Amino acid sequence: MKKTYAYTGLLTLLLSFSAGCNEKDFLNQKDPNKVTDATFWKDEGSVVSALAATYSPLRSSLYGYWGSFHGIQDINVLGDDVFTIPGEEPAAWAVASFANDENNGDLASIFSSLYQAIHRANLLLAKIDQVKLDEAKKAQYIAETKFLRGIAYYLLASNWGGVPIRTAPVETTDGYAVACSSKEDVWKQVVADLTDAKAGLPPARDAKEMGRATSGAAIAFLGKAYMFMEAYDKAEATFDLLTQSPYSFDLVPNFEDNFTDRNEYNTESIFEWTFAPIGNQYGAWNVENSNAPMYNYLPQFIGPPAGGGWFKYLPSNYIVSEFVKEKRPAGSDTKFDKRMYASLMWKYSTLGETDVTWYDNKTFDQLWSSALSKTVRLYPDTPLDTTTFGRFLIKKGTSAWRSVKDADNYWGPTPSTANLRVLRFAEVLLLRAEAAAQNNNPGKSLGDINRIRRRAGLSDKTAADLPGKTELLKEIDHQKLLELFFEQNRVYDLRRWNKNAGQLATILTQRQKQGANVFKEKHYVFPIPAGELKSNPKATQNDLWK
Repeated sequence: MKKTYAYTGLLTLLLSFSAGCNEKDFLNQKDPNKVTDATFWKDEGSVVSALAATYSPLRSSLYGYWGSFHGIQDINVLGDDVFTIPGEEPAAWAVASFANDENNGDLASIFSSLYQAIHRANLLLAKIDQVKLDEAKKAQYIAETKFLRGIAYYLLASNWGGVPIRTAPVETTDGYAVACSSKEDVWKQVVADLTDAKAGLPPARDAKEMGRATSGAAIAFLGKAYMFMEAYDKAEATFDLLTQSPYSFDLVPNFEDNFTDRNEYNTESIFEWTFAPIGNQYGAWNVENSNAPMYNYLPQFIGPPAGGGWFKYLPSNYIVSEFVKEKRPAGSDTKFDKRMYASLMWKYSTLGETDVTWYDNKTFDQLWSSALSKTVRLYPDTPLDTTTFGRFLIKKGTSAWRSVKDADNYWGPTPSTANLRVLRFAEVLLLRAEAAAQNNNPGKSLGDINRIRRRAGLSDKTAADLPGKTELLKEIDHQKLLELFFEQNRVYDLRRWNKNAGQLATILTQRQKQGANVFKEKHYVFPIPAGELKSNPKATQNDLWK
């Protein structure tokens, strides 16, 4: 059985403090002291439990940011690579179509989860000195806690911009009242936490600790933070560290091994969430207790009904057109980019190849027929093109690779336990290529691009093909689109690369993004949730949303 970090040993005291709609709710608990502050912090086990509780809001199987629902759904649907099926969850559709506001329940849930993680991190950092620990171990626990707080603020900065910064546990109502800092200051907090984490975390974990943060994960997120800050020199130098000793990251030969349970914790994986057959498979969603489900429920939301899924998304016309744009060299074992076969499902004969089956030997026609009652909802507002290249479904993130009936159904006999790769070395290479291009280092940029292209089965680009920064960045855009499809990245690239709202609206319209006709500058960020504004008298709404 897969070994997993002790998420099931959640800290009772922290959970009683932080189980409500937002961080302030713990102040209103009638009896939070079944485990008291005085009795809890007594040994290393209490620190480990507190640390597990800090991980929990970020990787919850359901409703977490990187779990299987709100966070993954609401970030992916903002890109130009996905069509969202209307008529599902209203909050998700509002995000997908740029109709969300400060009362959106999904966004409030994500915001609350991130601050739960921050509060738990702050409490652990404030209390750890009460526990007798070896100083080296204490330093490592502190670094791991700062990593978690750092990525929580990373997600807040990249999605909300300026938010309240809290670096101490909230113990009074007055202490909860904190003004929103500037976006720049939030990024500085991210850099500070991840820099400390980078210095204090180990470069690797032993078998029983797989899934926990490493210095490599801290370095990768730190580099991404620098990219958001447009500190390209720092970003390039930071990413360089991951190509040097003691790190040995590399691309795995088979791209699809990043999305199955066949090659977990591989050389490409920098940070991943562990999923395993632990807890109550049929239990309540969004729970934190000793029987909480630890399965990967993401396939349920993506897969077609014939595979047991709820089928909430389709690949956009744009992503399909980009995948088929470049054929592989003559004599290759596939006609198109290898990543296309791991990312999408279609009737291969439509594009001149031999048909295959998925799940329990289901043909593509069977899969498509099962989804028809939902695809019709797209019309007439979303011009899904099923004639130019044929009909397509999303494969990445599903269990279509398993020869199992109803493999995407989490109520079925074999729900997924595939780990979720949060950050891969492939992304680091493409980010470093971008930073190097911005820093007038075209040779390094081209080298990283070609590493990605070779694994995809494509021919190398030459300096003549990509002679300048403009051409390099265009190729990086194309490769990031294909490499990281449906991995919660696309919207951030679109925002970073197109800072003029009119320009981005035009691009989204050309690529038939749902809701593009109402896109405005304010949609570069989410509004501060109404619940936070009500509970925190010093918080103010983002200027773009006033």
